[in-house]
Amino acid sequence: MKDYSAFPSLIVERAEEDENVFIVSINRPDRMNAVDPETHRQIGRVWRELDRDDDCRAIVFTGVGRAFCAGMDYKKERPAKGGPIHYRSLRARPGASKILDNIMEVEKPIVAMINGAAMGMGLILALACDITVASTEAKMGDTHINIGVSPGDGGILFLPLLLGMNRAKELLMTGDVFSGQQAAEYGLLNYAVPPEQLREKTMIIASNLASKAPYAMKTTKAALNMILRRRALDVMDLSHLYEQLAMRTEDHREGIKAMAEKRKPKFTGR
Repeated sequence: MKDYSAFPSLIVERAEEDENVFIVSINRPDRMNAVDPETHRQIGRVWRELDRDDDCRAIVFTGVGRAFCAGMDYKKERPAKGGPIHYRSLRARPGASKILDNIMEVEKPIVAMINGAAMGMGLILALACDITVASTEAKMGDTHINIGVSPGDGGILFLPLLLGMNRAKELLMTGDVFSGQQAAEYGLLNYAVPPEQLREKTMIIASNLASKAPYAMKTTKAALNMILRRRALDVMDLSHLYEQLAMRTEDHREGIKAMAEKRKPKFTGR
């Protein structure tokens, strides 16, 4: 097996059930696997290394401990001050888009094993995978609106495609949290199973994918993901810009403060 020690925020290992299936786990359980800037960079880069690894035929993406990924680590992020937005926020491929691009460019199939909370960016990382399997008890949602910003990580891309416009509007505009069971019933996920069955179900799917002809697999995935990537060109840059603008408001600072203090925010429209 190749050396993946260059990704210390992640654990990359062979699955015991199938040596051709590799498991990538976000390893920040003390922060519910929330993504800080360094972990963000590592998640963006690890896929290319896995694509070059001939021993790997399918990938499972999950989190260590009781969460899949709780979203961005706001303890490591400071809300931007007001004033003109920096030109770098207008870049054609912002960070969130690059991570999604890198996941969708991987030639090997990726199965998300959603073992616990998948919030904000965490939910989008799961939805960018090819097949999603969640614990019925996992909590998830795109909760950007609850901290006074619009969803710039990919919710605008994935939720309307998977759910239809009305349901997507409901979930993105309310910021409601829902269970893995509800997500599967909505059609947002492929499967929701009891927690004790999650790994078995996920590995059955991953092993099945690993057994397929590699060239047929990668070309099928590439063609399907072209639909997503073209749609991403339409919406991701704009949604990212709106998010960056919202991050410069007093409402966003209030949202972050309220989240830290575990209270309901009081938004003023400023």
